[in-house]
Amino acid sequence: MKLLFILFVFGIATAVQVGISDDITVGGLSSGAFMAVQTHVALSETVKGAAVFAGGPYFCAMADFATANTNCMALGTNIDIDHLISVIKDNEAKGLVDSSENLAGSNVYVFSGTKDYTVNPKVNQNTQAFYEKLGANVESLFDFDAAHTMPTEDFGAICTVSMPPYIGKCGLNGAQVSLQHLHQDKVSNKLGETSAPNVFSIPQSTDGTVMGGEAFAYIPTACQSDDADCSLHVVFHGCLQTIKDIQMQYVESTGYNEVAEANDMVILYPQAVSKSSGNPYGCWDWWGFINNDYATNQGKQIAEVKRLIDLLKSGDLKEAKQVYPRETLKE
Repeated sequence: MKLLFILFVFGIATAVQVGISDDITVGGLSSGAFMAVQTHVALSETVKGAAVFAGGPYFCAMADFATANTNCMALGTNIDIDHLISVIKDNEAKGLVDSSENLAGSNVYVFSGTKDYTVNPKVNQNTQAFYEKLGANVESLFDFDAAHTMPTEDFGAICTVSMPPYIGKCGLNGAQVSLQHLHQDKVSNKLGETSAPNVFSIPQSTDGTVMGGEAFAYIPTACQSDDADCSLHVVFHGCLQTIKDIQMQYVESTGYNEVAEANDMVILYPQAVSKSSGNPYGCWDWWGFINNDYATNQGKQIAEVKRLIDLLKSGDLKEAKQVYPRETLKE
């Protein structure tokens, strides 16, 4: 599918031709990993796979904050996978999630560091078992010496310590290895040189209490032509990783953009928002602090992510803007 949309650069319209295929996946860290799983399940007709860095199975918290903190983070026990799958079936019957049959054969990548004391590795093991029970093609990495962090090759804090910006210099390009599994035979070992003018902001339509004011997208040079046929990967940051918390580090320094530039892939970075009441750390809603529809297509965050995906596919990005007017990303 070849699409055309118009991007506005500091108020000046610039015609940019961008081709986006139906090869769409999601991924994330921590609360973003939980968000990736529930987005994958709710939108499985559109979303073909998920990368889960320190996150649990669908509806793990069962709309309960205490369960989220214990079973789905600290302990990794008392997670009833059969019950969670029955919830999917019930939601499917009500039209609240896409057909669970779409999950069979989908590619899923699951990562948990051996020194992750925030989300117990047992939680991720349950995620693997959950997806395997649904027939997904799961690749996992559980024996890597890392804390609660997004692993990169050479950017961030000490890999074995959980500390801001929760991006770890681990000698492992988590973005690349996960995308190689999700988009098999499409992602090589090569990395591209990122270009600042390829970073765009896109307004988010929520009221500012549900999500931030704008999402970001990295659109490689190769995808900015009418004969492009680029995959799309949606990346969810974790708690304390919003633009307010760590500025553009998650958008620019987690390794996704280099993979995208070399492999004809667009990366979309939706943004959560921190609120003193209910969500002070800017997490994604995976336990129901907005409402109990959070894990369905009626959930406000999932619905907005679907709108952003559809917006990219339709090409109607009249309000999008180039973040940088010149080459600054790599200076």
